[in-house]
Amino acid sequence: FTDRQKTKWLLVSAPMPVFFICIVYLYIVYIAGPQFMKNRQPYSLKTFMQCYNVVQIISNAWIAFNFMTYGRPFTAVWRFCESLDELCGNYSEKVLETMWWALMLKVYDLVETVVFVLRKKDRQISFLHIYHHVSTFIYVWLMLSYFSHSFNIVTMSLNCSVHVVMYSYYFLSTFGSNMQRTLLLVKKSITTLQMTHIAFIMVFSMQGFIPSCGAKMLKVHFNNKAMRTILNQQTPRTQSRGFYATASLAEKQMSGCWPQRRRRR
Repeated sequence: FTDRQKTKWLLVSAPMPVFFICIVYLYIVYIAGPQFMKNRQPYSLKTFMQCYNVVQIISNAWIAFNFMTYGRPFTAVWRFCESLDELCGNYSEKVLETMWWALMLKVYDLVETVVFVLRKKDRQISFLHIYHHVSTFIYVWLMLSYFSHSFNIVTMSLNCSVHVVMYSYYFLSTFGSNMQRTLLLVKKSITTLQMTHIAFIMVFSMQGFIPSCGAKMLKVHFNNKAMRTILNQQTPRTQSRGFYATASLAEKQMSGCWPQRRRRR
């Protein structure tokens, strides 16, 4: 599977479209969006967010299934520093196509922040939240464009599987107070799942520091995860911590249906 074939895919041929999307995203979030909402009441967008979560669930499940079917992620865990062709053989093309769809899903992820702007959830638009979306989008593009490695399959399979659980949680939380009380039983388990998968990816990416590995991008991934973990610890609980704080009040209110406590007079 040649690089010439990959360049025919949307966003893969050159870096400029990727950076253009990031610039437009930042402009909407920090300038155009707040100006548009300045004299407007926040939108509810409950139905839209339900549809958004359903698309996330289906898309992440499909991507995870394809990676597990064609990418052999469980084998890749024990076989360090292998190229994609060595691990997947004839299925390399299918794996790369799936990774391209994962890249498209990262573009779709940016819609989440626009929803925050339209709902005037300014505290959820933290630096960590923005950093998470932009860095993940750029990194997946780098993996697809320049870094075809078995590590990609492991991380993407695990990440998409965890996202299926998370977006199912977000979707169910939109169905009233009874469902929300039921979800409290699994909230801590989901948070533990998130942190465990982050820790595993950080440890697994340390193979990039092996001189003979030749997978230098793993160092970038390790540093990126470490940076996000540090920022997560420094982000106040009143702000959104992206995918790392399911237990926080701000993330509970992501669905728009969690009851807000009234201030005592």
